[in-house]
Amino acid sequence: MWIKDIEEIRGGTLIDVRYREEYDQNCVPGSINIPWDLHLYYLDELMEYPKPLVFFCEEGYRSGLVALSLKTLGFKEVYNGGSWLDVFHELEAGMPTAA
Repeated sequence: MWIKDIEEIRGGTLIDVRYREEYDQNCVPGSINIPWDLHLYYLDELMEYPKPLVFFCEEGYRSGLVALSLKTLGFKEVYNGGSWLDVFHELEAGMPTAA
């Protein structure tokens, strides 16, 4: 999925679900880090972040699991952005940044 195709992306939140060590090595500017295996501990925070919520990781697998998990719990406007590198390059190419 291209993040440019997500409506209202400018007001949304970019969330990197890789482990903290991975995030610290390289990350998408303006993104926040919530490791995929800890996302259920952050439900209150996730409900407060501006929507849409766009999750990404190394290849899109972990972010897909998080997006599916949250949709199952009733979250709306939740997307799997795929690879953090794809999101990074899309933003670098001029895509408006999320909050």
